[in-house]
Amino acid sequence: MNSYANLTEFTAQAMDDGFDEVVQKEWTPDLVLEKHTHPYDVRVQVTAGQVHLSLESGRQIFEAGQVFYLARGIEHAEQYGPEGATFWVARKS
Repeated sequence: MNSYANLTEFTAQAMDDGFDEVVQKEWTPDLVLEKHTHPYDVRVQVTAGQVHLSLESGRQIFEAGQVFYLARGIEHAEQYGPEGATFWVARKS
């Protein structure tokens, strides 16, 4: 998945792709979110820090400039790096 130069570009592409909203999220260092699901699809671009995403298929680490997609209802856990993380998230109901 492509990386986006800025929030405006990310938002425009997300809306073109049928996403409903885009928000910027900031997470504190070393925060852990236990297993959970979302009632919406997400496209995320990490803009600072890192996020460790644990899925049934394994653990992946995403850093600044990387983009990932997670379908609604997929159980996952999140852990944020020692500097926390900032990312843009597009949601599709």
